[in-house]
Amino acid sequence: MIKLFYTTLKYLKKFKPPKRLHSSPFQTRFFTNHYQWILFFAICLSIFSLNIYKDYKDYQHYNKNSPLSFEASVQLQYQKTKNNHQYFVLKLEDDRGHIFYTTSKLDLKPLEYKKLRIYGRLGKCSFLEFLKSCYFQTFSLSALPDKSFKSPLRSWIDSQHSDTNSAILYRALFFADNINLAWREFSNTTGIAHIIAISGFHLGILSIMVFFLSFIFYRPLQKRYFPYRNAFYDLGALVLLAMFFYLLLLEFQPSFFRAFLMAALGFIFYYSGVKILSFESLILASSIAVALFPGFLWNIGFILSVFGVFYILLFVRHMPKLPLLGYFIVFDCVIFLFMGPVVHFYFPYFSPYQFVSIPISMAFGLFFPLVLGLHFLGFGDVFDFIYIWALSHKISYIEFFTPSWLFASYILLSLLSIRFKPLFFFLIIFSGIFYVVLCIKYILVSFC
Repeated sequence: MIKLFYTTLKYLKKFKPPKRLHSSPFQTRFFTNHYQWILFFAICLSIFSLNIYKDYKDYQHYNKNSPLSFEASVQLQYQKTKNNHQYFVLKLEDDRGHIFYTTSKLDLKPLEYKKLRIYGRLGKCSFLEFLKSCYFQTFSLSALPDKSFKSPLRSWIDSQHSDTNSAILYRALFFADNINLAWREFSNTTGIAHIIAISGFHLGILSIMVFFLSFIFYRPLQKRYFPYRNAFYDLGALVLLAMFFYLLLLEFQPSFFRAFLMAALGFIFYYSGVKILSFESLILASSIAVALFPGFLWNIGFILSVFGVFYILLFVRHMPKLPLLGYFIVFDCVIFLFMGPVVHFYFPYFSPYQFVSIPISMAFGLFFPLVLGLHFLGFGDVFDFIYIWALSHKISYIEFFTPSWLFASYILLSLLSIRFKPLFFFLIIFSGIFYVVLCIKYILVSFC
């Protein structure tokens, strides 16, 4: 027995005790080597390829010589005029998420978010175009019974507003519904499109609301029955569950889905002691989203949301510490500047009124839960007079697209700035100059 004990001690002496960690456990990375990343991307590519194959089978089904019928929901409806003749344009989405545009000369009633049976033939359309959207030549269409679970919620919103535009705004804010032409022009010229379109910004506000409301009831129970439980783990899981049901309500709206994936990964990372605020988590969430839904690659809302999170992470990585209020103000201003060259690559509209979006973004964290609470109490029309006043003003604007070479250079510098901190501050100066140039162009066009 003594000999066995002596032998064991001699064996243990060969092993050095582990070094004491001086860094936070939350600096640990999810993947620790290149092989794990390669395996992850291989899995994502396999899932992506499988979904692309399913899309190709759908393309073959639609791209037949003979006419066919299918069911689709109307995502957008508007009128156009050509050669003094008016007709309706309908944006359709089938059960697999494929987008089609069709036209009708019939005097159609409002059909947005209604279910239709469409009979006709697919227009000339390649497979790559099919992945984005195609024109469908409609021979006949008929409305189907309204079975949408969001219809009662939309009616509940509409019943609180005598002004149609105000109801449309809140349906967009709460349910990710499409906005009409009036709101689209106003949001483009004032730069508040990112506020109206549901994204990670809204998920963050809703998550905080759910967390604190749950904490009020959870804390007394925890103190009395289960003081050993971790409130952040329990309530974090509850918040994620609530956001998942909201994601189902939004029917997997792309930018909110990306935000939900990042939130879910963030919770897993927090639970596992892995670094949360990192570019790796953005890559993981974006890759999983695109693998599951290949159409996200062409969704501008999803693309802009990814860029938005990228620049937020870049700001958090390099910006020196400031007082809380100063940090909050600088954060909103810098993210606004960073997104300028990117947004103008996709949307050309510019007006000096877009700078108003900075204080609006700051106030939205209080405004969103306030109007949500007012609607629950039946007083949703409190701020309608503001929207009526705002939409009554015609805002002048100019059109400017970011050139492709400038956009590519800007993205390259943005990626390099992850490693090189001076480039981060150069990007701030560059994007500031970008807006100065736009203001000069606006003045020259408007007053010369």
